[in-house]
Amino acid sequence: MKHMIKSLSAVLVLGAVDVIAADGQSDDAFDKQFMEEVIVSGGKEGARTMSGSAYVLDKADLEQFDFSDLNKVLSTIPGVYIRQEDGFGLRPNIGLRGVTSERSQKITLMEDGILITPAPYSAPAAYYMPNVSRMSTLEVVKGPATIKYGPNNVGGSVNLVTPAIPDEQTGFVDLGAGSDGYEKYQAFFGDRIGDFGYWIDGLRFGSDGFKELDTGGDTGFERNDINAKLQWVPDDFLGVPQRFILKAGYADENSDETYLGLTQQDFDNNPLRRYAASQRDNFDSEHRLVNLDHGLYLTESLTIGTQIYWNYFKRSWNKLDGFVEGPSLNDILEQPDLFPRQIDIIRGDINSNPVATDTLGVTDNDREYESAGIQMAADYTVDYGEFAHNVEAGLRYHYDSIDRDHLSRSYLMSDSDMVSDGIERGNKTLNDAHTDAVATYLRDTVDWRDWKFNAGIRYEYIDSHFNDELNNRQSRNSQSLLAPGAGVFWQYTEQLGFLLGINKGFSPTGASASSNVDAEEAINFEYGLRYDTEVLQAQVIGFFSDYDNLIGRCRASDSGCEVGEEFNGGEVQIAGLEVYGNYLVNAGGAVEFPINVSYTHTESSFQTSFDSSFSQWGNVKQGDALPYLPENIGRIQFGAEAARWEAFAAVSYQGEMRDKAGRGSFDDVIHTDEYTTLDLSVLWRPSDAWLVQFTVDNVTEEEAIVSWRPFGARPNSPRLYRGRVRYTF
Repeated sequence: MKHMIKSLSAVLVLGAVDVIAADGQSDDAFDKQFMEEVIVSGGKEGARTMSGSAYVLDKADLEQFDFSDLNKVLSTIPGVYIRQEDGFGLRPNIGLRGVTSERSQKITLMEDGILITPAPYSAPAAYYMPNVSRMSTLEVVKGPATIKYGPNNVGGSVNLVTPAIPDEQTGFVDLGAGSDGYEKYQAFFGDRIGDFGYWIDGLRFGSDGFKELDTGGDTGFERNDINAKLQWVPDDFLGVPQRFILKAGYADENSDETYLGLTQQDFDNNPLRRYAASQRDNFDSEHRLVNLDHGLYLTESLTIGTQIYWNYFKRSWNKLDGFVEGPSLNDILEQPDLFPRQIDIIRGDINSNPVATDTLGVTDNDREYESAGIQMAADYTVDYGEFAHNVEAGLRYHYDSIDRDHLSRSYLMSDSDMVSDGIERGNKTLNDAHTDAVATYLRDTVDWRDWKFNAGIRYEYIDSHFNDELNNRQSRNSQSLLAPGAGVFWQYTEQLGFLLGINKGFSPTGASASSNVDAEEAINFEYGLRYDTEVLQAQVIGFFSDYDNLIGRCRASDSGCEVGEEFNGGEVQIAGLEVYGNYLVNAGGAVEFPINVSYTHTESSFQTSFDSSFSQWGNVKQGDALPYLPENIGRIQFGAEAARWEAFAAVSYQGEMRDKAGRGSFDDVIHTDEYTTLDLSVLWRPSDAWLVQFTVDNVTEEEAIVSWRPFGARPNSPRLYRGRVRYTF
């Protein structure tokens, strides 16, 4: 019996596993070849006909500039907002459709369809992010399609996809080097032997850093990452086609990274400067994961997938918090004229006296995270006359926890050197939290003639426990959240289609939230069109999010609040327009010239007036715009592609952003700069085995304040030259 299976979704609780079987004849069972990549949108072709927004970057897209910075990669997609922090993208701050970008805490982050944030329920700040250099595909899904993903689905989801098991023996060695001591080494090898397949991938990269520490020394980082997959696709196991995949990974990072920025004046003099008071700042982490993935192909119409997963993340971030007594670092750096002695000590220009107001406080922000769970999903397709149904149902149990042990130490500035004062300061924070969460969804997609309809619903029950040992406080936070959604896509002509969607999104309150803080909920609308030909792919989508309540969450960079404390922001509205286009000039010729454009316009406003102790809001007036949400961002990329070489130039723009809620002119308030950067890349393949690439990031060496958080003005990365050679065997 001959079977042709084009697409099967096998693991679909927060992603989908495409299961593709090749044509073949078998007397005993189906001949099959499973492609285990977790493609939430069905790939680029699937994204073009979805009744919702989806953007897919494949390996060719990721390779154009060989970015190791996820910020740079995501900047190619409209509706994505990036707030840079360290210039390397070590801890990306990602927002979608206006949700806060702070620590990527309000989007669903996945690796191969599995939640990858260290503790997405108990502490959703994403201090760990997978290295994009080891990925084969990256997807961003927004709109009604996000019903399948959670717990944070107001804006959407980001899924990073690791490579599939190769069909035959293959491998590569990739070596790179660049300015500021940049180095990158990667090796990959995989094979398929009978029913078994495997690959192993090793990655190491780092830099000496581009910032200039007043006391000398590196300001860079080093990352190591090793991952492996083992796959078994038995020829005949219990008489049912199946696929088993075991994935394991380890990653670590050591970076001389700081929360400390600059005053406006010092930034104007030298944006790359780092103060002497940051000399002891260091981030050290390790991450481990084990996933077991099972795909069960019962019939051509029904598949069931199961994923069992475990993640562990531990970090120690030794960083300056400010003075033991006195004004906050934010106040000092934003208004240095009011605090001349404090800023001189931070610079290392004067010595400290042995008093609390002159003593620098450094906290080792030691945190340990763990998450584990099991998720199952079924995918069923059936035809009723002219109607083709694809029914997806999923169930997930998830557990995660966080332990915070923040030990404070104190130092005196002495001849630009930080010397311990020998005083035991004890713990600044000592607490733990854990969460049990059950999530389920049901979604039906119906194809009828030129129409595609979908409707679905998501439900989550979340039970969190919080224990504050310093204040002897325990609390429990239980919540139930329900999110329906629906969308429609009309293929008006062969080239032109229209989409419309509405869904409810939510972000739950955290484990330590007080009882007077409500979950974040919003009704989201999207509407637009797609145009698709062999040479032109274009998409224009408008979106509108109406929040019943916006949550603000205190981070270590906020003053006047406890880390993890949450605040009600009330009703908020966010509206915008996303434009995407890809045009191929001279299609089919010896040299083709692709042009890619993306643009996002966004407006936001609080619908009520209130006073908040959350430092990013403060005294809010009705009509004030949200902080760190640019009104305009855009990117245009020009390319030339031939059989053996490619060349690309990309111009990126980001508008000004407020540091605090407000309106009107940016002139008299703390804000980031608008800036435009130019990146270049040339790639040459002298043979099928060899690849040579040279890139220049920020060619014009644009200098701009890209953030005032965590503390003070922070620069974008300067011009960076990179070169690499890859040999494939």
